[in-house]
Amino acid sequence: MDIYIYKTVFTTELEGKIILENKGVWEEISTKTSPMFHYINGTKAVVNIGKVVKTPGTYDEDGNRITPPVYYPGWAYDIMTTDILDFGNNEVFPAEASSHSFYGWPRASEVPPREQVNNDDDSII
Repeated sequence: MDIYIYKTVFTTELEGKIILENKGVWEEISTKTSPMFHYINGTKAVVNIGKVVKTPGTYDEDGNRITPPVYYPGWAYDIMTTDILDFGNNEVFPAEASSHSFYGWPRASEVPPREQVNNDDDSII
């Protein structure tokens, strides 16, 4: 069984939740206290990364902020699945610069960018 790791960025957290639901990654289940998401199809894990820091903030010795952190635009989710999915322009390919890795998988594990796939034989160029 092949495992695919997708790293994605959406405009907002809500947009990401909706697109992941529409792609068959998970489904929302209503509970008495709050909604929950249940993995469906080949989904093994989803990590809600959130905002990714581009430049860390600076702080004094007492923990008071001197300069705020700067974030990349958007909201990030990482998905581990057995399904082949297409997130289009929402897919990102940070390789070793990833802010997260799945346990047992190298930090740079992700599906290759589409331009690296040779469509004649589906091998990586």
